[in-house]
Amino acid sequence: MLLAPSRLDFWFVTHLAQFLDRSAFCDRAVQSAIAHNVLGGLAYAVTLFVFWTEGAIREEVETRQRILTILVATGLAILLAIIAGRLISWPPPARQPALEGLYASYIEPNPNTNCFPSQSTAVYSAVAAGIYSLHKRLGWILWIGVVVLVGLPRIYVGGHFPTDVLVGLALGIAAYTVVRHLFETRYIIRMERFFRHRTRVRVVYEVLVFCWILEMAVGFREMLWVKNCIRYLTG
Repeated sequence: MLLAPSRLDFWFVTHLAQFLDRSAFCDRAVQSAIAHNVLGGLAYAVTLFVFWTEGAIREEVETRQRILTILVATGLAILLAIIAGRLISWPPPARQPALEGLYASYIEPNPNTNCFPSQSTAVYSAVAAGIYSLHKRLGWILWIGVVVLVGLPRIYVGGHFPTDVLVGLALGIAAYTVVRHLFETRYIIRMERFFRHRTRVRVVYEVLVFCWILEMAVGFREMLWVKNCIRYLTG
């Protein structure tokens, strides 16, 4: 279903884009940081990895269980974002006929045909919500990062509208809330106990967790590559 962003979206994007082309170095730096996951993925993945390893070193079982909850929540957030994108779609600002002229020629064109919702915001919101339950001060820093380091830069370079970011934020919170209250005590705690007492399969368990955190750091690019390969082979 193709809809259209709100007037407020167009107003905000138009005024923010006025800062473009004032410093080509700054503009390229922002776009490069997004492309290489410096603004978002790396910081959130490192935070999860530190809590995961510290939980193992200090034998803090509840911390490890909460990290598992966060990881499952990020998967659910991605699923919800995909479903939302199938129901509603619109081109990113840089591909909107009324807005594309605002973006300098050195800004690389956005390859996405649909920017709704912001999947990155959904994933990192779920992480911020979970880390907040473990460490409130760090959690607040990550929440601020969702807006300042994840959402705003992507709007700035024409990748998203504010509505995309807000809906992504809501989906991330919803995903974490569902997993925390419906799955953690019923399934995740049991899963963590099972793997903790099964030495032979614990290595596989640790590798899977590490790989998921690594994918979060690189923006799930390898998973997207696998998806495209499967689509190509079956198409």
